[in-house]
Amino acid sequence: MLLLSVPAAPARATTTFVVLQMNLCNSGLAKASCYTFGRAVDEAVQKIHRYPPEMVTLQEVCHDDVYAPGGWGKLGRAMADLYGSAHVYADFVPAFNRDTGSSYRCVNGQLFGIALLFHYTGGPVHRGWYASQDASEEVRAWTCATVVKARLTACTTHLSTNPDVALRQCHELMSILAASWALPEVIVAGDVNLRYAPGRPHNVQDCVPTGYDRRGDNELQHVFFTRNVQWVRGRIEPMRWTDHPLLYERFRV
Repeated sequence: MLLLSVPAAPARATTTFVVLQMNLCNSGLAKASCYTFGRAVDEAVQKIHRYPPEMVTLQEVCHDDVYAPGGWGKLGRAMADLYGSAHVYADFVPAFNRDTGSSYRCVNGQLFGIALLFHYTGGPVHRGWYASQDASEEVRAWTCATVVKARLTACTTHLSTNPDVALRQCHELMSILAASWALPEVIVAGDVNLRYAPGRPHNVQDCVPTGYDRRGDNELQHVFFTRNVQWVRGRIEPMRWTDHPLLYERFRV
């Protein structure tokens, strides 16, 4: 009997991919509820050093939290401490202020918005502002970037506080991710202002597309990811200086 040995196709190499999601309430506008005069940014720096992430998604931050006049801001510098400045990439997108007709500003005059910080490739960036918006002055945005070449697209966003609008925006973002520039593996992390509430209106799970899974902080922050990304574990950790906890998720990509 002749036995033929056919070598198995080599398995694709995988690597650990840690995501930290944080809403830092650092605009200075919410003094009565959650603004702590920059201490949330310092706390986020500590979290980055403690849980070396491949990606950090941020909401309610100021431009100089990410980019300072002489280079990195505190959050960008924390990532550069881990990987070196040449291997860290960032994208900051301001919210638009409908009342002033220009970008939304923190009380220190810096642009206010969302940010994506990551280690790895640093490929093309796609960003925009939602077609569906609420009646407030703040026009919400999203941003996505190639993080692992030819493999992984990552995004962040901060959706409306109006749950009807937030759900429409969530569906809009998932439709955007059907575009040809979105790679086969996708991770979206952000503050979507929707809760997991089966059988009730505004259930965040209703926004999860076919082929995706979701993890959350039991409140408003969530991570959506395609099922070809292997979720390993997650945790929720209280933060002292902002009104949202840290959402930590570990994947294999």
